[in-house]
Amino acid sequence: MAEMITEDDFPMIEVKKMNETEVRLFALLFNLLREPKGISFQRFRKIMPRYYRNEDIDSDRKKLYRDLGQLKSMGFNIKVANFGYQSEDHFPYYLEKESLESVLKFSDEELEFLSRKLCEVENQDNETLLSLSQKLFSKNLELYPKGIKINKRKKESDANEETDLIKVIQSIKDKRALVIRYAGKERIIEPYRLIRKNSEDFYLLAYDRSRKNLRRFILPRIEVKKDLREDFISNKKITDKDMNFHPLGFDVHEEEKLQISVANHYLDSLETFLNGYPYSLDENTFTIQTTNKAALFPFFTKYPDALQTSVENPFCVSFQNHLKQILETYKSVV
Repeated sequence: MAEMITEDDFPMIEVKKMNETEVRLFALLFNLLREPKGISFQRFRKIMPRYYRNEDIDSDRKKLYRDLGQLKSMGFNIKVANFGYQSEDHFPYYLEKESLESVLKFSDEELEFLSRKLCEVENQDNETLLSLSQKLFSKNLELYPKGIKINKRKKESDANEETDLIKVIQSIKDKRALVIRYAGKERIIEPYRLIRKNSEDFYLLAYDRSRKNLRRFILPRIEVKKDLREDFISNKKITDKDMNFHPLGFDVHEEEKLQISVANHYLDSLETFLNGYPYSLDENTFTIQTTNKAALFPFFTKYPDALQTSVENPFCVSFQNHLKQILETYKSVV
């Protein structure tokens, strides 16, 4: 006969009345769960006046910091979002979703074992393993064993780019000419300066002997063929125009003077588009000297109602031809 199960086999958990601090923490957590976009200190004071609405606002602020810290110590991943120039009291605190989900956890020993196994793999794809290890240890970098590294092999193309860069830098320092291959053609250049635009774009400003002028070259596309060990024959002074990388300054054709009238409510948009490039504005008419008028086409393609210049204007004629070419290309594809 089966043994009878009694209440003694399932001892009850003793229920205790929550104290004031526990009630406050529970209410705080409940509100954070209910508001996924976050709640600011000032809003907490409105929705939880019993706890955070005292006369001493600094005391309330410190109390909230302590309570949030206690929730963090209990495993709730609480973050604060910073929105521009708002006062700190208006930054919303929010509960990161990750803390509400099950996560894979490793012990120190397991992490060390995994790291060593990653490095012992023969014929390993180092880039894949490097990415994998970064994910595994992203939140446990202090557990990554010292001295264990995944040596990322450089691709042949990367090594060539690095060698070319060293040669370019050396030629700038020594003022020596280079033979390069660029856009499928060999050129003799005299490198003047490396220029970084934005965060990832690198250019070389150099004198092109065949074109007898300063030109801009995209650095990763330069293949150095030979160091001529010849002194510079040019003696160019770098101007603001040379340093301006707005596409209107690219040497595509002979310099032209454009006069373009724009609808008033598009003036600010075009001025933003022209930022960094010289122009003059008389009422709603822009005067622009450019060697690449096609650089304006994308703006007026996006804002066709902005253009108020007469159709006989040379720029308008070029722009209409540009649109026709796009249409013909589209028809041929469709």
